[in-house]
Amino acid sequence: MRIVVLGAGGQLGREAVRILSERGHSVCAVVRRPPSPEFQGSVDVRLADARNRVDLRSAISGFDAVVNVIGGGTVRKNDVASTTSAVAVAAAKEVGVGRYVAISAGMVALDWPLFKYVLRPLIFRHILAEHHRVEEIVKASTLAWTIVRPTALTNRTPTGYLASLELQPRALVTSRADVAAFIADELENNSFVRRAVFVTSRKQKT
Repeated sequence: MRIVVLGAGGQLGREAVRILSERGHSVCAVVRRPPSPEFQGSVDVRLADARNRVDLRSAISGFDAVVNVIGGGTVRKNDVASTTSAVAVAAAKEVGVGRYVAISAGMVALDWPLFKYVLRPLIFRHILAEHHRVEEIVKASTLAWTIVRPTALTNRTPTGYLASLELQPRALVTSRADVAAFIADELENNSFVRRAVFVTSRKQKT
């Protein structure tokens, strides 16, 4: 499969590029600036501004799927994820790329009292609002989309993932490698097309 990864220079993006490449897919890493360190293997690197529709149309044309893992990288108010999502969704439709994977967060369904009444209004309200905007943009499209909702991302050793349509109780953290593995599996198997799916790492056995 020919797959474009937007935000490939970030930590999750690099994991997605690595795993998709290892599985034999033809991967194009779209980044704003030359990656450092460089990607390993035969990865096609294209420089593009994901907020520029002309740039993005050129970068994703001819591919089978778009994986958009661009995030704001901060809890402060910003619209990086939603503005790039709007451009990417429109560009994908215009050039005929039908499959689209987006990143949101498990917190969109979190209703723990501490989070709902303390952490969300004080710390996470901007980033949560941005996740909701991304989901609205993707869900309104006619693409064959999948929205991935991982719990808090870490660089821990992967333990395998659990994927479900409901947020798992006591699901706290998810390895970026496990999220990337889920993305690869989903593109290969199409188990959650037009679904928003919660992903979390399995607990290590003691």
